[in-house]
Amino acid sequence: MKKFWILLIAASLATAASAAEKKAAKAAEKPTAKPAFATTLNAGLTMTDGNSETLAANASLVTEGEKEGLGSVRAGVEGNYGESTVNDEKETTVENAKVFANVKKTLTPRTFAVLDGSVLYDDVALVDYRVTLGPGLGVYLVKSDKHELSLEIGPSYVWEKVDGVTDDFLALRIAERGSCQITDNTKFVQSVECVPNTEDFNDYLITAEAGVETAMSERWSLRVVLQDKYDSTPAADAEHNDISLIAGVAFTL
Repeated sequence: MKKFWILLIAASLATAASAAEKKAAKAAEKPTAKPAFATTLNAGLTMTDGNSETLAANASLVTEGEKEGLGSVRAGVEGNYGESTVNDEKETTVENAKVFANVKKTLTPRTFAVLDGSVLYDDVALVDYRVTLGPGLGVYLVKSDKHELSLEIGPSYVWEKVDGVTDDFLALRIAERGSCQITDNTKFVQSVECVPNTEDFNDYLITAEAGVETAMSERWSLRVVLQDKYDSTPAADAEHNDISLIAGVAFTL
């Protein structure tokens, strides 16, 4: 049965690659204008069966775009779930969800004002909620059609309930985000965000992400993303690091 699924997936990828080549050739003959804003649905699923059973699923809906001279928006919602079953004992390994938004207002061709906010829930890390909101200033260190690298810094306020304990504090948000169009069909994107507590810089959160997306057609893409969430002061029964490797497909609506 596993050989059947492997052959089926291989055949599907070969068909998709062939279709992508034909559509890329047509696109080269008649270029189309890039939309100012685009919404993408991403999904990934991994299952194993045998001595142990595992399930890992990821889904996200992201809207992003930019209007020259005005600014840009990147907003969305993401959820991850994972479980494993060994000797009929089921354990939830991942269960989290996040809503986020980042709005930039152009000041000059290279600088911008930014408002960034997010709401996080993570059952395994014992985070009932963590709300972060704050303004800031940013600069594009690199900005072209194929390469982009931006840096943001500003104050941010955090409201959270972790392991049953509520807290709120003023934090400093430092973030960078970059992208590189490797080929006409392949794009690399990475980001790092650090949010230290201004009252105790040993108390901080770091979120990092790196991924590659390859277009199979005008709407379908394959994507592989590595995510790392680090909490310097986690709940008593939680780990500092949460690392996820996500492989799946993306569909542009």
